[in-house]
Amino acid sequence: MTGMSTSVLDETPTRNTPATARPYLFGGLAALSAGAAAIHFAVVFEHFHEYVLYGVFFLVIAWAQAIWAGVMLWRPSRPWLWLGIAGNAIIVAVYFASRTAGLPFGPDKGHPEVYGALDVVSIILEVALIAGCAALLWRPSLADRPVRRRTGFAYIASLAAFPAVVIAMTTAVMTPGWAGPEGPNGMASGPAMTASATAPGAQPGMGDMGTTDGLPDMRMYGSTAPATAAQVIAAANLIKATDASLARYQNVQAAFAAGYTYVLKTNGEEHLLYNGPNPAYAGLNPQHPSSLVYAINVPHHVPILLGAMYIENDGTNGPQVGGGLTRWHSHLTVCENGKPTIAGFGVQLRGTCNPATWHDQYTGQMLHVWVVPYIGGPFSDDLSRAATNAAVRAVLHQR
Repeated sequence: MTGMSTSVLDETPTRNTPATARPYLFGGLAALSAGAAAIHFAVVFEHFHEYVLYGVFFLVIAWAQAIWAGVMLWRPSRPWLWLGIAGNAIIVAVYFASRTAGLPFGPDKGHPEVYGALDVVSIILEVALIAGCAALLWRPSLADRPVRRRTGFAYIASLAAFPAVVIAMTTAVMTPGWAGPEGPNGMASGPAMTASATAPGAQPGMGDMGTTDGLPDMRMYGSTAPATAAQVIAAANLIKATDASLARYQNVQAAFAAGYTYVLKTNGEEHLLYNGPNPAYAGLNPQHPSSLVYAINVPHHVPILLGAMYIENDGTNGPQVGGGLTRWHSHLTVCENGKPTIAGFGVQLRGTCNPATWHDQYTGQMLHVWVVPYIGGPFSDDLSRAATNAAVRAVLHQR
């Protein structure tokens, strides 16, 4: 086996030797790595906008994969094959962790991300690279297998065939419409996304955000059936009425003056809940929204009004005026450190609680209506920092 290893990875070309699979195998591995690198380079800036450490990670792995591909063509070696396996295995592990349990840091800490075509193709390339490197390490003689000798254009075409497939697949999946949530359009939702463009489909939301004490952190209510034509019109009218009502609250000081003084903050958003005696602010009343949602911590900018949140009284079901488009939700409230706390967000509510006598409970049902471009659509329940940041970028771009 040692003799085979030496011959397979010997970089010294020999004249008049039989044609072998060596250039095809090493060229194929280099193409897989270069394809994955191209995908990672394509989303670097979107990840920097979302979270600096994400951007750094993608930049590092993109350059590492590009360099690995170049060295594989120039001077392949057994240690380099092992490095390809180890490096890409780390990338694959991080990817599946982000899609299952969620990463333990970042703006979406603990929240699984969704799968998209762009990231799935990248993972396919990386898994194929790992398998190829492992096969050569296990059986180096694979590279010494004789192949039919070709010359001229036929030789170039045969060498370029597999890399061409990788390039075509990588290029195709970078198309914004195919890229999915990891692509520029999906990450930013950005300037090209409008509320009207997402209104026809029900939002994926955060209904699967996790459990605490054996209970789901969020409960969803109402029918998931596709909206009828009349319900779509009703949903559009609700957005329009909410947008018109919120025009007076663009300045956060106006909201405070109107009685929105109960402040809750999470993931770059500030929820101002009505804190007065008027019962008209409960339920689905566009003239008097229960809560206003602002994006805060926007560098060199005042808080940006993103939308409203309607809150029903405890035990009351919110009306699904838009059918499956307007599903209501509630959050689990637990007792942590003597304070009622929204599970999954760590947001502490007013008052105190005794852990020994506390019983977990759910808030009243809520419905978000976003009046700016928002990930998941105008009724999305996604309160992640990524969604907030994307909404802010869309608003600033429009201005």
